[in-house]
Amino acid sequence: MDPSAVHGIPRDHLLARLYDWEHDEFRDDADLYVALARRSSGPVLEPTCGSGRALLPIAALGIDVVGLDSSEAMLARARQRLDGVSGRVQLERRDMHDELPPGPFGLVFFALSGFGFSTTTPQQLALLRAIAERLLPDGVLALDLVHARALIETPEGVPVLQRYGADDEIGAHVSKWIVQNVHASDETLELFSFYDLSWTDGYVTRVHDLSRFRYFSRFEIELLMHTAGLEVEGVYGTYELGPFEDQSQRMIVLARRARGGARGIRRGRQRGLQSQEKGNASSPGGVAHA
Repeated sequence: MDPSAVHGIPRDHLLARLYDWEHDEFRDDADLYVALARRSSGPVLEPTCGSGRALLPIAALGIDVVGLDSSEAMLARARQRLDGVSGRVQLERRDMHDELPPGPFGLVFFALSGFGFSTTTPQQLALLRAIAERLLPDGVLALDLVHARALIETPEGVPVLQRYGADDEIGAHVSKWIVQNVHASDETLELFSFYDLSWTDGYVTRVHDLSRFRYFSRFEIELLMHTAGLEVEGVYGTYELGPFEDQSQRMIVLARRARGGARGIRRGRQRGLQSQEKGNASSPGGVAHA
């Protein structure tokens, strides 16, 4: 018997189900990804696909999709969700920093701050360069990122009730609490999630999870894109591609391959190496300082 099981449910499968309980009804971003997929001429890649929520409406149109995730429990739910759709579906257990599928792709997207799980600049640049090399000439990269402004509105270090209601699939009433900590020195968000599960037999169980991911400024993302051989097409504040403003809750970034294709990507790499060399040369003992 699995010692980490909760009420007979393996913990990773329970967390995957609770993720869907929270996000299945969220469809605000669906039209955006469908429109971007239709605009391009090739298959779609989501490197942090989770349980396949955002891939489903695309695959239902007959567009081929590739989904990656590091959680087998999430992928199991994605396989169930995408079973029977008209488009070809390829789902693989793979970390987004591993070698990406060869492509080429018409759309690569990261929904709901997925790109933020790439937490260091070298990781981010390597990932963006790999994506740039796999985009079709008319392909697009889409990032959905949390806007730093939105983090101010949630108090730090105190539990906040985020959602509650019945989950018929697991047979429990669920209350979800979050505790947020923002680490401004390295621009990371630490999110503790606590799920209080009231079962029909009268027992109450608390399950917790910790997520840690990066948040970005607009100009940091634009510089990362430029260095990786990508051109920013636009930065928006809503899923309808409304203007990016001080009060925006999200930061939606669309980018394409830099002009010159592979040459543009190589130039981006060279710029990154030159910047690193300059930093090393100007720092005592050869150590670069930000």
